Amino acid sequence: MAGTPGDACDGELCERVRRGEGAGEAFAILVARHQPAVSRFAARWLGRRDEADDVVQETFLRAWQQIGRFKPGTNFLAWILAIARFLCMARLKESQRHPTPAALAAIGEQAAARENTPRDYVEKLREAYASLPFHQREILSLRLFDGLSYRDISAITGRSEVALRSRMHDALARLKSLCGVPPGRPRNAPTNAAGAL
Repeated sequence: MAGTPGDACDGELCERVRRGEGAGEAFAILVARHQPAVSRFAARWLGRRDEADDVVQETFLRAWQQIGRFKPGTNFLAWILAIARFLCMARLKESQRHPTPAALAAIGEQAAARENTPRDYVEKLREAYASLPFHQREILSLRLFDGLSYRDISAITGRSEVALRSRMHDALARLKSLCGVPPGRPRNAPTNAAGAL
């Protein structure tokens, strides 16, 4: 193949790892390409950088061990985020059973009264996002923050694209309602609130 290993597409790199041809180097390129996205994904899910870092490491370890399950022609990022999603869900279930003192303190801080400033509005938006049901936070996160297509999100979650579009609509409507935004969007309103969350 012409070019350097770093020029290879994800599918080619996965195939090299499967065949054992420069597997370490090929997998290192995959990690370098996708670690920032997986790290952002885990941090949004878990809210704590140290836990997110643990999930990122475990995600790539599992990807290395299960590379034979990656289907050629599919989106590698969607596949790896599905692994990260599973690990985040397991951590969240465990933390709900045994909340840490830091998590309890954070809940108390969020309940503190705030003034009406732009910074407070952003915090209100974050709180509204955090109060959404899990399946609505998930679709907002994958679609707005990670920029994934409904097809890729379907591969991650196992839900149909139609169901995901419906969830997205419901999530945005609920988020607007929680933030006191009337139905519909003013013509000059931004189309992407991801940066605020």
